[in-house]
Amino acid sequence: MLFRSAQWYEDTFSSFTPSASLTYRWSDDAMTYLSYAQGFKGGGWNSHFNAVLTPAQQDALHKFAQEEAETIEVGFKLDLAGNTFRLNGAVFTSDYTDMQVTYRGPAPAGVAPFLTNAGEASIDGAELEATWKPTAEWTVEASAGYLDATIDNLQNIPLAVLPPGLLEGNVLPFAPEFQGHLGFAYTGQAGGLAITPRVDVSYQDTTFFDATNTVEIAQLDSATTVNASLAIGRDPWSVVLGVNNATDEEYPVAGNSSLTTGSGYAEIAYARPREYFATFKYDF
Repeated sequence: MLFRSAQWYEDTFSSFTPSASLTYRWSDDAMTYLSYAQGFKGGGWNSHFNAVLTPAQQDALHKFAQEEAETIEVGFKLDLAGNTFRLNGAVFTSDYTDMQVTYRGPAPAGVAPFLTNAGEASIDGAELEATWKPTAEWTVEASAGYLDATIDNLQNIPLAVLPPGLLEGNVLPFAPEFQGHLGFAYTGQAGGLAITPRVDVSYQDTTFFDATNTVEIAQLDSATTVNASLAIGRDPWSVVLGVNNATDEEYPVAGNSSLTTGSGYAEIAYARPREYFATFKYDF
């Protein structure tokens, strides 16, 4: 039996990541801002493979570099209609270099997942949030988001590293194009108790869970969920009764595939079904 001596791998990953923001307040009710930030994620080494690596494969697969990102955001915050309506909005862009992706593929990697760097990606998006209080009792909240999150460029990576299906133009994992939310709450008084029923409706567009956009594990259909609750309390205590996923919507929230290996499997995790809850809070 052949035993290989253990080897210690060590490196230092560092990056200068400045950030800055500029804010201008036009009035007590209107503000705009511009921000810039850089960030990075450290690199490392993969340690699990299903076969002995050749020196060339070792160079290609063993170590992965750090990932770096640059983000610019422009936004505004407004208080309107006598401070009864708040509107916040932003547009942003993020550029990633040496993007890290998790890969399962043919030998020598096999079913053992590992990280590799796969080029450049970008996320361009916009979001809008609104809160409206038409009366002291009513609260209406809404938000909408748009993302264009794609792989822009793939480096000249050895074929042993480039996952089959990882293509320029693929959508980044967990980045639906559209998301939205609408919530209503009413707070009334009864015998000294504050009673607040609330309903929240959320929407999520098609979502992929891996960089290769594997359809077998993706959320291909949009999903709309409804949560509802009833809060009853009088300082210092409160009770909240509620239900999550009230319509019992069935939709995937994560997935993992290894279809290009000998095992050829794909697995998917679904959201929790309709779920009731109750909480009690007391402030000392």
